[in-house]
Amino acid sequence: MQRKLPVPDEMRWRIAATVAAEIPLLYGKVFREIAGDQYDRLEQQIWVALAHSAREVAWIYSLPAGDSRELTSTLEILNLLFFGPEFKSEQISFEHDRSVLLIHKCPFLLRQQELSGPPADAFNRCLAFSIALVEELNPLYTLRFVRAMCQGDRNCEMKIVTRRNAEEAEKRDNH
Repeated sequence: MQRKLPVPDEMRWRIAATVAAEIPLLYGKVFREIAGDQYDRLEQQIWVALAHSAREVAWIYSLPAGDSRELTSTLEILNLLFFGPEFKSEQISFEHDRSVLLIHKCPFLLRQQELSGPPADAFNRCLAFSIALVEELNPLYTLRFVRAMCQGDRNCEMKIVTRRNAEEAEKRDNH
């Protein structure tokens, strides 16, 4: 027999999301010193594995991933599902092969600020998760960060582009 909880469903989701956003910070505080230089690499592997789980959710619920607009929409949905209601974002679509997701509020950055952790640590997690997820959803696309709140910007700006366009832009930038 299932027991009725005295906490409303909406609040349970908020509490669970808040605790989930604190976990990476707490692990960092405990294990960063022990793992030393290997910590960031090891932690990124966890976030890449989490992206794999997110891709499975996308497939189960038939979330679209055919072009950049669909990938942006699916990334926005999965961020909310996986990381909770404090995640606030906005889609800005340009073309089928290029679109942008603006993040206005991030639960990881909020917890980082509350626990006085270095904001750059949040960037490593987000970077690993977001790029891996987009590339798993559609291998023809990738994600590039244009701006990041945890790097001091006003909001995060994630650009989803074809891998081909990203590689061409990197070649131009390196010459």
